[in-house]
Amino acid sequence: KQDIVSRSSTEAEYCAMASTTCEIVWLRWLFADMGVFLSRPTPLYCDNKSVIQIAHNLVFHEQTKYIKIDNHIVCHYYQIGTLILLFVSYTIQIADLFTKIHTTSRFRFLFNKLSILFIAVL
Repeated sequence: KQDIVSRSSTEAEYCAMASTTCEIVWLRWLFADMGVFLSRPTPLYCDNKSVIQIAHNLVFHEQTKYIKIDNHIVCHYYQIGTLILLFVSYTIQIADLFTKIHTTSRFRFLFNKLSILFIAVL
C-alpha cells in the first residue's frame, strides 16, 4: 500500500529525504549510545536540485506550500549541522540501478559502483 501521494517529483523526493533524515538521526543516536560520537555532518545525497534548494532556504511560497510541515525536518537537521545535503548527478545515481531500465553498459557501470565481491569467484 502506498503511504504517501505526491503532487510533484520534488515533493516525493523531499518526503524521501525527510524519511532518510529520520533514519540518519536515529543511527547517530544509536552510535552515541554506544560511545561513538560523530563530529562531522552525515552526507545525504539527492539528484534533485530543487529539493536541496528548499532544504537550504525554507521559504513558504506558492510552489512549496503543498510540502507538509513535518517534512521540514530535513531543513532543521541541515541547519544544526547534523547532515549535509549534496547533489549527485543522475548519471552516477546508484539507486537507479534498482528502479530504472538500463542498457547493458550502463547497468554494468552502475553495478560496478556497488563494489560487490562474489565469494564464489575467489
